[in-house]
Amino acid sequence: EIWLLVLSLVACVCVAQDDKGPHNILHIIVDDLRPELGAYGALNAYTPNIDRLAKEGFVFDRAYSQQAVCGPSRNSFLSGRRPDRSRSWNFINHFREDHPEWTSLPGAFLKNNWISFGSGKIYHPKLPPQYDSNNSWSKTALPFFNPCWNTADDPKVKFQDGGLPCVFCKVDVEAALKKINVSIANEFCDTDAFEDTLSVDKAKSFLKNAAKTKGFFYLAVGMHKPHMPWQASAEDFAKHPIGSIHLPEHPLPPIGVPGIALHFTDDTIHNSPWSPVGINETLAARRAYYAATTGMDRKLGDLLDALDSLGFYNTTAVVLHSDHGWQLGEHGEWRKMTNFELAVRVPLIVRAPWIGAGRRVSGIVELVDIYPTILDLAGLLLPRNETLDGQSFVPMMSNSQSVHQGSEMAFSQYPRKVTDPNEMWKSNSIIHDNRTLFTHMGYSIRIPFWRYTEWVAWNGTGLSPIWSQVVGRELYYHNDTILYPTDFNTYENVNLAVNASQSNLLLIKNLSQLIHTQFGNSTG
Repeated sequence: EIWLLVLSLVACVCVAQDDKGPHNILHIIVDDLRPELGAYGALNAYTPNIDRLAKEGFVFDRAYSQQAVCGPSRNSFLSGRRPDRSRSWNFINHFREDHPEWTSLPGAFLKNNWISFGSGKIYHPKLPPQYDSNNSWSKTALPFFNPCWNTADDPKVKFQDGGLPCVFCKVDVEAALKKINVSIANEFCDTDAFEDTLSVDKAKSFLKNAAKTKGFFYLAVGMHKPHMPWQASAEDFAKHPIGSIHLPEHPLPPIGVPGIALHFTDDTIHNSPWSPVGINETLAARRAYYAATTGMDRKLGDLLDALDSLGFYNTTAVVLHSDHGWQLGEHGEWRKMTNFELAVRVPLIVRAPWIGAGRRVSGIVELVDIYPTILDLAGLLLPRNETLDGQSFVPMMSNSQSVHQGSEMAFSQYPRKVTDPNEMWKSNSIIHDNRTLFTHMGYSIRIPFWRYTEWVAWNGTGLSPIWSQVVGRELYYHNDTILYPTDFNTYENVNLAVNASQSNLLLIKNLSQLIHTQFGNSTG
């Protein structure tokens, strides 16, 4: 009997290690979340559920978004193409306009006769319209459920926003009535984010039905927080007493940074990126962000518990990541909308118990890799006659390779509409401007020890870069960057492209060529 027991255990281990699927997928997309989590060594974080997922899975220390703003990033990783191919760079255009024939990530499961279900913020509202409707989702998932202010499904409503709460903070109501200015210094409250509760409840209801029908599924759940306004319960705020909050060590822009690299927000509380937000306001804003993250994590725990109690935990791959990073006063920057490490680096955690658990992956990956990776985890093939820009990083999890087929680099980008050539950081937002009116595009490459960013003029007619018209370069050294525990204060403080040494000039030339090769013919 003992030998039979040993043999059975060995058989179970072999299945766990070698099982190729099919496997269900739970895809968790979190809005505006930077990797300041317990799983990344952040002592000020309180994220026990994400940390539990990390202990049971793989934590990617260097994962990067293709563009640091919600709509374009989601169009990118849900289509499997970079922004210059999706041609979605702001809150106006989406990939279906230029490529209605593309198979989306959720749509790939539909084509394989799986159930494709989602709730919460997956696509940015209206990008594409109606959350891509039956191109991405099964009939049982329609109309798509993004709770409360679901502007995407009403063609009469022109306004769309990815972060509207179910219950507004008092300050947002007062701002709407033009009684007060809203900014990072006051746009938060201890009202819980009910939209995430409702999104998780909808997902749990789907899981209960899936337990009865037994079909394979792709379930996407979009968590709104910590998107602004920063909302969480009083208990969540209490886990982050103001005395535990630290100021950024480098509140000024990097030395030698070109102005176009910066995105200035919250002009009601400071005058420029070189004039930091006040100490009390900075501490309060950072505390509110951490509390909103804790509240989101609390609701995520309910979802993971349901996955376990309904018997899906060991047959489902869980993939969690954000759409981009977030800046909390470092380098004079708040929010996202730059090419800095803080804006484009994202948390990425994958739980696939049949592959392994409890490992950190230091190789560079990109969110554009999410599409082929999830299909790989599910045991499905990529769509026929379609070319994706990413590649599966499952081999990096299974130890068969440490980097992406010998190529360890990530690319990001961000457009600008410069209105003042003498102060290119002023009023340069492109979020609601026609893409033909962009003036510049910043392309960034991240390799193991370096980040290089090149800002060039934009051809609004051809929607393509003008490589010969460079207006700014940035070069940052990352060899001393500590991956774990993550320290958000140690990097990109000095732009080495200014007065560059001969060796750095050669490095700039080589990295520039890699950017040109990657993006030179990417608008088709």
